[in-house]
Amino acid sequence: MSSEPLSATSLLLTDWTASPTGLALLVLAGVPYAVGVLRGRRAGVAWPWWRPAVYVLAGMGSLAYAVCGPLAVHRTDVFWVACLQIGVLASVTPVGLALGDPVGLVRARVLAGPGGRRPLVLRLVEGRVARVLTFPAVSSLLAVGTLLLVMLTPWFEHTTRSPGAAALLYVVLLLTGLLFVLPLLTEDLLPPWATPPVRTFLAFVDGLLDAVPGIVVMTSSTLLAPGFPGFATGVSGLTPAMDQKYGGGALLAVAESIGIPVIAAVFVEWVRSDEREAREIDEQLDGARAPGDTDRAAVRHDAPEPDARSDRPWWEDDPRLAARFRPRE
Repeated sequence: MSSEPLSATSLLLTDWTASPTGLALLVLAGVPYAVGVLRGRRAGVAWPWWRPAVYVLAGMGSLAYAVCGPLAVHRTDVFWVACLQIGVLASVTPVGLALGDPVGLVRARVLAGPGGRRPLVLRLVEGRVARVLTFPAVSSLLAVGTLLLVMLTPWFEHTTRSPGAAALLYVVLLLTGLLFVLPLLTEDLLPPWATPPVRTFLAFVDGLLDAVPGIVVMTSSTLLAPGFPGFATGVSGLTPAMDQKYGGGALLAVAESIGIPVIAAVFVEWVRSDEREAREIDEQLDGARAPGDTDRAAVRHDAPEPDARSDRPWWEDDPRLAARFRPRE
């Protein structure tokens, strides 16, 4: 028997639940970061105010919406709502959490403290296993492969009947999402060759790969989860095939919409990296300059001409380029 179709307001805004799994995830995500920020401030760490703001609003806000909000309430009623929840947990929440830079916060607090043994979180993210899992090719394929595994196997359908399976799905989606985006937005978690231009390229490629699961679901000619409870009740007001197409569209829309901010964030870091490098070069040149060079404008007009060697091009004094351009004796 079909039920009365749910309104869009109910599906996306008003219906919330105090899910034990959702509340536990919010506590695990929020409490350690809040403690880190407070301890960092006590240690004198000048942590930018916008990072906790983004962490709370984009990271924990999207997490709450997905695991305690309408997406959690109606994930078994409407297929496209369930797909939207999967997309938020796999893409939006990891980006929000990564922009809060929890690894950088721990590093800053360690540097400001008395030293000693490195915290467990740093040993984990900088360990050999983490290096393998966060390698761009591995992490990107792992994230996309997980979404395909969820949608193309009975796993997703099983999560609609088992709270434990749903909780496991939430954790897996968050972890696989963080494996790619956290190193991308955090310094020193990727190999040295992953310079800001390379990271920008990786973010662009990942944006293309993230579209694959949504396209697969949207274009599938058969029902991928024939036992989905909402198909039997009809509360979506859609046929199962159309509900599935909307689900693929929801996955695609979330993946591509969050890809643009990621590329923008990596590009901004690229610009800042160039500015830091330029300042470092200027400081090196200032340090190599003779003590009286900065006051040259104040020298009398009848002073003798400076030695021609002091007017050499700047690149001959740059330690990275001097060997290439230094004139041969």
